[in-house]
Amino acid sequence: MSGRAFAVLALEAARDALRRRFALALAILLALSLLWARACTGIGAEISLNDQRIDPALLAGFLAPLLFSVQALAVLLVAGVLASDHLARPLAEGSAALWLARPVAREVWAGARLAGALAVALAAGAVLLGGTTAMLVSRHGVDWGPALAASLATAFGALVVAALAAAASLAVGRTAVLLALGVGVPLQFFANAAGLMAELAGAEAPMPGLLGAIDRFGPPLGTAVFAATAGWNPHVDASGVLLPFLGRLALWAGAALALLLLGMRRSELVR
Repeated sequence: MSGRAFAVLALEAARDALRRRFALALAILLALSLLWARACTGIGAEISLNDQRIDPALLAGFLAPLLFSVQALAVLLVAGVLASDHLARPLAEGSAALWLARPVAREVWAGARLAGALAVALAAGAVLLGGTTAMLVSRHGVDWGPALAASLATAFGALVVAALAAAASLAVGRTAVLLALGVGVPLQFFANAAGLMAELAGAEAPMPGLLGAIDRFGPPLGTAVFAATAGWNPHVDASGVLLPFLGRLALWAGAALALLLLGMRRSELVR
């Protein structure tokens, strides 16, 4: 019964997400992002620096990871924004009590609401990342493999961000959650990029300071994506660090989901 209830609630949550005005904004964002990707991938191969022609493979090796990583960051932000009030709003409006008055566990309802929000975010992400990858493959001749690994990392990262945003929305207001998303997710990405570059450069000690702490103790949202897309750069070998980072990201996803379910169990039905 719980599995059937979960499926019904998740479908209703996805429909709820599509009925909101954010769905229109998401469609506009997708169109603009794909147009931007089309413009970036349209950079010709005949580019020179100081009268020296740049190798097209080298250009693709730098352009493809950068472009894909920016698009992956957009997917994480979309997942967080969409999930930020997907639990808190029904609780505040009182509609959650109608669902929970039936024989539906709080954890099932919370998980279904998260699943519905994630389904919409990941569907948009599949269009965005798939379209970007298709342009990179057709115009710059890169392989599909790194894109598939980076897409998996993006999906895990979206689960982490969405679950943490949903859990935070049970305790603080929407504005605070959106501010945390707008600052925290890009900062984590930047710290991950700096940390991975230092590691690949052979740094013996961890990166010091605040960025180093964020990179070491925060979720590797960007690191797994960067490590996967590094396969497009012929001068970078990050294959040995990809699986450990994916494993860390999966552990963070499990912890974020557990935090959400625990927060829902202790939350008041009406706020």
